[in-house]
Amino acid sequence: MNATTLKYLIMAVFIGLGIFAVLVWAGIVPGLGGGGNTGTATIKRAELTVWGTADDKAQFDAMVEAFRGPNPGVKITYEKKSPEGYEDELVRAFAAGKGPDLFALHNTWLVKYGDLLAPASKELVSPAGLKGTLADVALRDFAAGDALYGLPLAIDTLALYYNTELFNSAGIVFPPKDWDEFVKDSRLLTKRKPNGEVAISGAAMGAGNNIPYAPDHLALLMLQYGASIFDASGKVNFGAAGGSGASLSPAEAALDFYTSFAKPSHPNYSWQKDSVFTAEDLFAQNRAGMLFGYAGTRTQLLKKSPRLQFAVAPMPQVKGATFNKNYANYWGYGVYKNSKNKELAWEFLNYLLTPPIQEYYGSVMGKASVVRSVIAKQQQNPDLNVFADQALTAVSVNRIDFTILRAVFTEMIASQISGDQFPRQSLQNAAAEMNTLLKPNSQ
Repeated sequence: MNATTLKYLIMAVFIGLGIFAVLVWAGIVPGLGGGGNTGTATIKRAELTVWGTADDKAQFDAMVEAFRGPNPGVKITYEKKSPEGYEDELVRAFAAGKGPDLFALHNTWLVKYGDLLAPASKELVSPAGLKGTLADVALRDFAAGDALYGLPLAIDTLALYYNTELFNSAGIVFPPKDWDEFVKDSRLLTKRKPNGEVAISGAAMGAGNNIPYAPDHLALLMLQYGASIFDASGKVNFGAAGGSGASLSPAEAALDFYTSFAKPSHPNYSWQKDSVFTAEDLFAQNRAGMLFGYAGTRTQLLKKSPRLQFAVAPMPQVKGATFNKNYANYWGYGVYKNSKNKELAWEFLNYLLTPPIQEYYGSVMGKASVVRSVIAKQQQNPDLNVFADQALTAVSVNRIDFTILRAVFTEMIASQISGDQFPRQSLQNAAAEMNTLLKPNSQ
């Protein structure tokens, strides 16, 4: 047997085991224990097409087979799309009247695509019925009034990755809990060359283009600082009226703090804005002490450096804050309003929230569940506990399409660290650009 044949044989075995595991957890396999409401076959024959970007086909198909156990006449085809061209392909399909029955929906897209979504029937599932069952952010992002327009399978939040070897060498015992401790640790970790260039970055923070998720981080700081993103009329203005004279509004203070780490004249300076290396690259090379990333960042770092010594900690908070706030960036699924099988699509989507399926999904995706009872179990898992805890305090800017927010915030960060203008002017320019780009009904 050659290497290629062996590789495909191993892949087939793993896929088969994955499907078998889901069937066991869901209680579909005869003679084995399990949970979930499998019921009896009620749907004779029907077909659904699902478009996604993140879910692996083999893993998704395993959940499909669990659903088909009591519904053998149902055929569900999952198509994994490239994240880069997904939205364009989706829009073209809708324009041609050939959209999928279910499609991946970012947590900031309800306003953008709400007119193309079929809400769930209240007899099947409703926001009121799910309150206390799902993490709060899921209902804020996928419900409007008493109607539910989508459901996520997991929640991802921004967390702190830190290099344990660099922390030990600097005599830092614990990761920072708040931004005051974070500043102190970053200054201890940062090392400079004789010419002033950064040799080791205490914190990969301050710039935009070479730091993954910099806009998300800045948006979180604004929310943690108490900034109002919208004014009373629904226009984006970042609470600009909050500052007067020399004082800074919460949004201005957040922008000023974030960019201070990329300004050579500032005591917080730890990141070179023109570095040809990304934050993940330098972290993997032991040249950055702290990095911000999502659950999938762990895999990316280990691919770059399998022996890298690091750990994951909760996102720092504002010192003395009553409530924690953590930034959510995640996907759900919505049902196309022109689907011929809308009720079936919602039944399948609702089925994916059953605890056995959620436990399986969380284990293979490495992400926090959206279901509170499963989150409670994940809090005991050392690989997931940080993200499970943070799912309960997740917040989002769900009225601004994440692609717009990231593009405008990256530009705003660049203008701010160039030193050409004050934070207020940078925010005013960003607000004007966003108000131009956003759909009228998002404001």
